[in-house]
Amino acid sequence: MSSSDGEATRLVFAIDEAYSLPLTVAWHSLRVSNSELTDRLTIDVLYEELSPPTIERLRWHAELLGLRVRLRPVRLEPIRYPTAFGGAQANYLRLVIPELYLDGERILYLDADLVVRGDLRALLDTGLDGRPIAAVRDPLNPVVGRGRALPGWSKLGIPPEQEYFNSGVLLIDPARCREERLFARAVEFIAAHPEHIRLWDQDALNWAAADRWQRLDPHRNAFPLSALVRTPWVSYTTEDLMPLQDLVRLEETAAVLHFASPAKPWKNLLPDGPAADAYRALLSAVRDAELGVHRHGLNADPPRLHPRPTTPNQTGGH
Repeated sequence: MSSSDGEATRLVFAIDEAYSLPLTVAWHSLRVSNSELTDRLTIDVLYEELSPPTIERLRWHAELLGLRVRLRPVRLEPIRYPTAFGGAQANYLRLVIPELYLDGERILYLDADLVVRGDLRALLDTGLDGRPIAAVRDPLNPVVGRGRALPGWSKLGIPPEQEYFNSGVLLIDPARCREERLFARAVEFIAAHPEHIRLWDQDALNWAAADRWQRLDPHRNAFPLSALVRTPWVSYTTEDLMPLQDLVRLEETAAVLHFASPAKPWKNLLPDGPAADAYRALLSAVRDAELGVHRHGLNADPPRLHPRPTTPNQTGGH
């Protein structure tokens, strides 16, 4: 559904308990950068289990920001979902999207570990040219034959030059996905070939989609690589395919800045720099809103705060 037709646009997130705090940061960034669009947005949050205090906290922030948010409990197919290397079962929740939305509208899925910095309307209006999804090529795994994605790809008959997308920003045509069984085949792949899963749902979706995905401009899902290359988790090895200097320049104009990798800024694991500063400012806004609720005269009690981390947690994301 186009954002320019005056109708509601559906935005979907998927989280577990650990990602409730960054989700509120993403919401604050969305409200700041897309104040007109958020008046027409309908936001769904998919989850399997959330505690009552977390549900209360999310509803409080949605009301504070004037966002129309629906919390939707869902259940994944009963298979084993690989979660090694810092993953979680919640990484796979986006795989239920085509079966949840049957009314023909397109869905914009966003990971919770990102901030929105630019106008999303052009992204929402992107044509899919008959393809089931649109995504951005993954800057750390630009092709299957390079990087950590889809281990054992050659045994699957995948050509090494096949481009690989990041699933943190997905424009989805649910009807087309059902017709092609894209997400259903991804689930079947996970069940049959867990040994080929390294980057969780992303590996399965890339296997299922092969080359049938619409390319989005890289600034629709940019990584803070100026900081990530200074962490122990990222070693940039694809300069010949995607020059690092070009990717770093994207950070300044990115519509979406995605804090992929284990270097999560809300855990104080992202090195100092513009990206970390931008995230800290939004995180401070979230905490100030919670701490200052009575000072601002709001008729609501502040929700329970998430404690600041005292030790590094190396769980990751993609």
